[in-house]
Amino acid sequence: MNQKYIIKFEQGTLEQSYKLSELDLSGGGVNEIFQIIDDAFISSVIGRFKLMRTDFAQAYNRQQY
Repeated sequence: MNQKYIIKFEQGTLEQSYKLSELDLSGGGVNEIFQIIDDAFISSVIGRFKLMRTDFAQAYNRQQY
């Protein structure tokens, strides 16, 4: 898509997307992307989902009162 790879993570109703330009990669293509998505990155994504869920719940609750 426009010389970009899109990496998407979904958890329930939440979604995180990351876009990488083909020019930012050293030529390894999809295999290089899988190297970038390591255990530390996945842990960070999971933590961010928890923060996103908390942020949304707090915003929702502010509107209920």
